[in-house]
Amino acid sequence: MIGAMREKMQGVFATVIIVFICVIFALFGADAFFSGGGQVKAPVTVDGVEISEQQINQAITAARARYSEMFQGKIDPSFLTDQMLREPALESLIGRTVLTKQVSVMKMAAAPDAIDREIVRNPEFSQDGKSFDPGFFKSKLSSAGMTPAMYRSRLNDALVMEQLQRGISETAFTTEKQVAAAAALSEQSRSFEYLLLAEKTVADSIQPDEKAIEQYFKDHADEFMTEETVTLEYLDLNKAALGHGAAVEEADLKAAYEKEAAAFKPSPERQAAHILVEEKPDGSEKAKLDTIMKKLKAGESFADVAKQYSDDKDSAVMGGDVGVSAGDVFEPEFEAALAALTKEGDFSEPVKTRYGYHVIKLLSQKNTAFPSFAERKAALQEQLSHAKVDADYTEKLNQMTDSTYSAGDLVGPAAELNMQVQKTEAFGRRGGKGIAGQQKVIDAAFSEDLLDSGKNSQVIELSADRSVVVRVAEHQLPKPKDLALIKEDIVASIKKTQAASQLKTQAEAIRQRVTAGEAMGAVASKEKLSRQLLENQKNNANGASAELVARAFQLSGQPAAATATDAFQLTNGDWAVVHLLAINNAPLDINSAEYKAVQERMNASVGSNEYALYQQALRQAAKVEKRKVATAVENQESSEQQ
Repeated sequence: MIGAMREKMQGVFATVIIVFICVIFALFGADAFFSGGGQVKAPVTVDGVEISEQQINQAITAARARYSEMFQGKIDPSFLTDQMLREPALESLIGRTVLTKQVSVMKMAAAPDAIDREIVRNPEFSQDGKSFDPGFFKSKLSSAGMTPAMYRSRLNDALVMEQLQRGISETAFTTEKQVAAAAALSEQSRSFEYLLLAEKTVADSIQPDEKAIEQYFKDHADEFMTEETVTLEYLDLNKAALGHGAAVEEADLKAAYEKEAAAFKPSPERQAAHILVEEKPDGSEKAKLDTIMKKLKAGESFADVAKQYSDDKDSAVMGGDVGVSAGDVFEPEFEAALAALTKEGDFSEPVKTRYGYHVIKLLSQKNTAFPSFAERKAALQEQLSHAKVDADYTEKLNQMTDSTYSAGDLVGPAAELNMQVQKTEAFGRRGGKGIAGQQKVIDAAFSEDLLDSGKNSQVIELSADRSVVVRVAEHQLPKPKDLALIKEDIVASIKKTQAASQLKTQAEAIRQRVTAGEAMGAVASKEKLSRQLLENQKNNANGASAELVARAFQLSGQPAAATATDAFQLTNGDWAVVHLLAINNAPLDINSAEYKAVQERMNASVGSNEYALYQQALRQAAKVEKRKVATAVENQESSEQQ
């Protein structure tokens, strides 16, 4: 099960880091990472647990990135505004908080052995891609602001949340009758005839006069306005640009290396194997332990005994091997017993932890050695360079904040900061290219504060590594478009509207005639249309006929023509009249691969629905309090009034 979870989570380390950050923000707000500022009430609390504004903003940013990636950047930016994304992002955070509480109430936990294995087998913690590196493990966690104990706790949370979902969704099932009906429909085919009424043929015959065009233009005046646009000037502070000049002196590298070397404390790394015997209410594990110890002391292979007797089935197949530890990976009792083994090949007496009894074998051990300066130089270069860039960025960000706050333009601050004033192309409320595609920039650009005053904006943080200050250079209000420039569009709209109306009337009349008993072929001949026939079609068609097949499967299978004929508009604007001729049912084989595939799909669907209902029930039972939060513009205006 742990393996399946790992595949679903697609990177346990990344998942745990995300969970860690979300929990920190949910419980403590941004002050858990950044000090300063007054006490601000969280905009939402869920059963007393706070969800901070910073956490909501992070969720909005993540959602916007997901949608942009999903639609490959082709989605209308107006659908990705903070206002549009805030509510669904907030509901997602509320749902996650409710589930976290439920897991805690149920006292669910992942097995420590499973957590140990996840850690020592995670390639994220290996420098060579093969073996677990305790030093690299600690270093990677430290860079994320975590300790090994904190990571184990977050890994437990991530696994448990997955267990809760799987426990509900994977126990769902459908009845044989439901599966049989779905499988029968899946294998069923239908034959039908249809007529197509082409929109283009009718549209080409329509010629709107000048009066109709002018009336349409008048009636739809709101649709024929130019877009309100702004052009921005801006200063762009980017760590990537600062990093080009972040050279580090050799003396600084050596000083950092000597500091690391002085603090280094060598510690042995031990590779362990174990045989786990779970504790039983009747004490029957004692006899099993006695058998294990007799076999080991008689010289039998530890790996063979582990495969036969260990209750940890995952490690048993590898002879009990659970990986390498520097003293802080396994349970404290386990670590103490492992440290007491001095010779490779030695094994311990049974050691009790809260999860059962372990017989532990020392497979190998080696003392860690501090790497040479040459080995550490590249990493130190990167660390010191990043630290220098971070310091330069912070210093310049403070300078940019101070110099642009009261300036009447960006020219003076740019000269003072040795930066260049850049300019965007004109863009509307749906955004544009470059920084104009950032929602924070769009909101600031079209705020009354910047449009009306001509002031510089506050510093807008686009990411942890990039900030901008903008001002409106040009503002163009909407105005009516010239009729001559849009006349062709108006003519096309009139033709499309009138053609749709005529085709609907014609298609409905044909449907009524077929319903009354007139043959489709006879109707086609009279209307100078072409009757088309599709036979033995399954409900999985692709391409041009997909819409027709889908509609044929919506028709009733009753023999009466009234229930087997329909007229409808296709997505391309054409109209169709479909008449069902035959339903062909395939023999049902409950042992076939097709039947089992339908059953699996239905069970998965029901499981997903049941988990969604479970989440909904928890959400409805939770006490959620929402407070109104002032916008950034409102906060700025309030500050200026004070």
